[in-house]
Amino acid sequence: MGFQYTTLNPAVREIRVLTVLPGGFDESLRVTIDTRSLDANPVYNALSYVWGDAASANIPGNVISIDGSDFPVTSNLLAALRYLRDVLGTADPITLWVDAVCINQRDLDERREQVSMMRDIYASAERVIIWLGEEDEESEIAFNTIPVLATRKHCPGDECDEDLLSMVRSCSSFFNGLPTRRPWFSRVWVIQELAMAKQDPLVVCGHKSTSWSIFMKAEEFVSRKVFTEIGMVHRKELSHDGQIPLGQIPIEEADDSPENENIEVTGKWKTGVLQDLYTIMRSEGGESLRRLLLISRSSQATDPRDRIYGLLGLLKADPPDPPNPDHLIEVDYRKSTAEVYTDAMAHIFAQGEGPYTLSGLSPPGISAAAPHITELPPTVPQPTLPSWVPDFSKQFGDNAPHTNGTIFWPPAGIGVSGPGADCNNGRRLGDKRTLHVEGLFVDTIEDVTVLGPSFESLPSQLIHIASLAEIAKRRPCVLEPSIRPYVELYKRKEPLWRVLVSNKRWNSGYDPAPDSYEAMYRKLLSGVVTKDESEEGEYVKSLKSDVGKSSFFTTTSGFVGICVPDSRKGDTVAILFGSPVPFVLRPRSDTIHINGGERPTYSLIGASYVSGIMSGEMVDELYCEDIMDSTTFFIR
Repeated sequence: MGFQYTTLNPAVREIRVLTVLPGGFDESLRVTIDTRSLDANPVYNALSYVWGDAASANIPGNVISIDGSDFPVTSNLLAALRYLRDVLGTADPITLWVDAVCINQRDLDERREQVSMMRDIYASAERVIIWLGEEDEESEIAFNTIPVLATRKHCPGDECDEDLLSMVRSCSSFFNGLPTRRPWFSRVWVIQELAMAKQDPLVVCGHKSTSWSIFMKAEEFVSRKVFTEIGMVHRKELSHDGQIPLGQIPIEEADDSPENENIEVTGKWKTGVLQDLYTIMRSEGGESLRRLLLISRSSQATDPRDRIYGLLGLLKADPPDPPNPDHLIEVDYRKSTAEVYTDAMAHIFAQGEGPYTLSGLSPPGISAAAPHITELPPTVPQPTLPSWVPDFSKQFGDNAPHTNGTIFWPPAGIGVSGPGADCNNGRRLGDKRTLHVEGLFVDTIEDVTVLGPSFESLPSQLIHIASLAEIAKRRPCVLEPSIRPYVELYKRKEPLWRVLVSNKRWNSGYDPAPDSYEAMYRKLLSGVVTKDESEEGEYVKSLKSDVGKSSFFTTTSGFVGICVPDSRKGDTVAILFGSPVPFVLRPRSDTIHINGGERPTYSLIGASYVSGIMSGEMVDELYCEDIMDSTTFFIR
């Protein structure tokens, strides 16, 4: 008979811990398992690792012996315990908390309770041990070099030190490749496990080990050398008011003397992002879910619901005012992925960050399927995602289902919401799937032209787009008479060449597009395309980067802009207070019964950029001056 779990008592915060008994590297792994109460301050280490391929637990021999009973484990966990016994416990037993064994994974109630305690489990551990996997030639060289580089200072003339350059090159390849070669760096749970460690974690790779602090000192030294070489290290020049301006001045390599403390490295490897969060947790005690989802956007989880549950232990204890039940997210593995992701977005709206968050994510589309949970019974519904709830398992790189809204963001410091940028706007209704949100109706889309499919087709398209823009500007405004004079001004305020690149400088995201871009736009209109590395050439790169990701549109009253490719004639353009960009909404056939009447509902299609209103003109000059009323949108 196999190992049988006994019931844990959540009232006293009971957990199980493994004691790995001594043995040679190739000997079978023997462990005992005990129950401890966190309230009694037990002494144990917590293992931070990746499960790996779950099917590998079925491989013959992938077992540990728990109190004499065989217990199947994955290949990566088996290797971790074998190496840790060799590194740490040759003569003495080592006590570990290991989630795959210490939690009865088949008991959903226990799993919910233990996952809810995860923050305390890692925070109470004597030490967190990070298992990166078995060693290879690259990791062996890196771990031998890391202690040396961790003590080095940046000095003038480093570029002539061949021994140093050799160490930097070998370690840069190691650090840069960690997210793809070492799955630990791509797992969502490790963010919490690292951040909650009360002492300096131990990093183990095969037979090699070092502390996290030493590991990161070496990483910081190497990353600064690498990013200096490619121009991503800057001196923080102060403006007349003592603030750091948006544009930084690139510098050559500088030493670590006090006068160079104002050096900023603007590039980061994944290790640097984790270190930043590790530091934030110590100084501030937590982060918002919006920020955590951004930090972890490239992280993965075996169970897609853990993209949310794996971050809950890092949330700031910052309840909204007034109280909102959607602030609380309870771990419940009986819920579908769509329900969990909707709970997460409802929480973000309850925190007052909903429209802003939506503007920076990839929307799911209409009736998009959420990741399926095979372990749920067939009787449990697994609905599609509401259109305002992103698929948080697909928000990075090529796996994102639709265009990320950030490409439509205007330059830093401005936004379409104007004085309403910081308002707390939006809440989930009682049906758990409808979003109630306030905003302004901008206009209805008249025509849409997808930019692309390739850059080669764009010059000829630009002539057609410029013609459409001129025709649109001549259309009479059909909106309310009181706002028509303002709309006529907005329509002519911004030149088309700025609109096509969201008025942003290439590769900046912060700075407005320079006036020099207009010359290249004129050349493109005349059919001239050159390989130009000047600012004019940047304009071509900006257009190229958005090919296939955006469309040009005009509206019935003559606005022009760019939007997500899924937009179409008849869609509504709306400002949702709190967002830096307008959204494209699609009227639905169903209605919602509110206050004794039927109200229209919408699907969220995605973000957009609308000429002439991206600095908050409509909100500031029309809504705030009581010339235009707000609209309540019900989005499903």
